[in-house]
Amino acid sequence: MLVLMSSVPAAIAQSVPSPPPSPSAKSSLPSATRADAALRQACLSAAADLDSTRRLADALTAENAALTERLEAEKLASAELARLAAVRGSEAEAVRLSNAAAARVIAAKDAEIAARDRLIESLRKKRASPWRRLGDILIGAAAVAILK
Repeated sequence: MLVLMSSVPAAIAQSVPSPPPSPSAKSSLPSATRADAALRQACLSAAADLDSTRRLADALTAENAALTERLEAEKLASAELARLAAVRGSEAEAVRLSNAAAARVIAAKDAEIAARDRLIESLRKKRASPWRRLGDILIGAAAVAILK
């Protein structure tokens, strides 16, 4: 860009015929010096702009790289969170199944206890009273006495 800017005034100066030298050489020197100073100032300004632009481009490149890295990290985090959500869902389903199985086991134990209670009650009803047993013993003794 610096080369381009310095070549444009030179090309213009070459294409325009130079004015005839003025009788006073001192009068043309200060205007040429002013033009050279202005050209130098424009070149320095363009060089500073170019340097600033390069620094800005480097900063933007670094920022893009950081954003790309952050995006990749976010993608990894998102994938990990999705995996954890799936694991948590399967754990919740396993807990539900376990609770249902525990409820079935408790119901089976309750049914077994109820069946044993009924059996105990029926055995209590079948148990003979001491008077009935005594009567059975006396009947048995009488049967033995008759058979002898």
